[in-house]
Amino acid sequence: MDEEAFRAEFNKKSVFRQASSLDLSYVPDKLYCRDDELRELIHTFRRIIDESQQPSITTLLTGKGGVGKTVTARFFGRNFKKIAIEEGIDLFIEYFNCINFRTKSMILRELLSKYTHGSGRGYSDDEAIKLILSQLIREKGYILLIIDEIHLLDPKDVWALLDISESFGHQNAKLSILLVARTKDWIRIETERILSRLNSKIKLAPYNYEESLKILKYRSDIAFKEGVVSDNILEMISQIVVEHGNMRHGIEILRKCGLYADKESFDNITAEMVREASNEVYPTFRDDIIDKLSDHELLALYGICQSLKITDESYTIVDDSYKEYQAICEAYDVTPHVKMSFRKYIRQLNKLKIIASKTVRISEDKRGRRLEITLLDIPSGKLIELLGNLFFIKFK
Repeated sequence: MDEEAFRAEFNKKSVFRQASSLDLSYVPDKLYCRDDELRELIHTFRRIIDESQQPSITTLLTGKGGVGKTVTARFFGRNFKKIAIEEGIDLFIEYFNCINFRTKSMILRELLSKYTHGSGRGYSDDEAIKLILSQLIREKGYILLIIDEIHLLDPKDVWALLDISESFGHQNAKLSILLVARTKDWIRIETERILSRLNSKIKLAPYNYEESLKILKYRSDIAFKEGVVSDNILEMISQIVVEHGNMRHGIEILRKCGLYADKESFDNITAEMVREASNEVYPTFRDDIIDKLSDHELLALYGICQSLKITDESYTIVDDSYKEYQAICEAYDVTPHVKMSFRKYIRQLNKLKIIASKTVRISEDKRGRRLEITLLDIPSGKLIELLGNLFFIKFK
């Protein structure tokens, strides 16, 4: 690549309006589908604003990966700070991810250097805490610590952080803590002593299909120019999010698809891009699952893939995929089964999470429903190639 070609890449039109809105660290202006959890956080921590003694509060946010724990914590912190400042309280929000801060000492040294302008070296943890709290009292400030991936700390460090108000006096502890952890990770460090220091525990459930679609629509409207992401594509990605219970997966798929579209100079995101990105982001499709399928289940899967490839849509329907199933059966001199049996194969493939299917109304002004079928984790072209090689051996 010469300089002219290098410059040409920079001059290409982009599908993005604001690509940074798909970064994992991005905190949106609106947080959808977490109203109940935010209300609980508000009424747990509002005592810091309402009460003159400003109590020390500790709360835990748990849930599976990709359910919005971090973004909920950071959204709450950002808006809580605005309200506190409006009420005349100098509230500081400090976010620490224990992937980067692996000990209590590292967290305290960082706070010490920020609030007392000292390096933190030469001080014990207790001395560091005293200096930080003394500075907050002098400046009439208050800190809300958000500590993410808390399970990466030693349980003794977790206990010591949660015990600050008891150790140094509630009147001196101008500090509250919001912990964030996956449920299964928290269980590993949970003890009765630690639990005794929590004011509340809030567990976030995975997003359902409607919630996923609403969030992805909002984020895609921020990230992309008009017309880049269709409703069908968003519906497809929403199904993937629900299958894996992970919103990060869906947002990362959007990001990767956008980057690919820019690279190849496409104007919009296609279903094949989504499948390719999904396989890269979260490669859940396993070749060994093919061994569990009967011949006609394999042929039915091929029919679905071929129909998706021909239409280049995010989904296909039973009639179209059944025609392709009949065609591949004829090609290998296999007698096709009736459509009722074909539907049974679809149910089995759906159960094994090789495909996803849903029943939808045909239209508002017509009666009737139809089954829409899609692949989730592998592009149809790749699966057609895999099955074609298998059929060559199986039916030759």
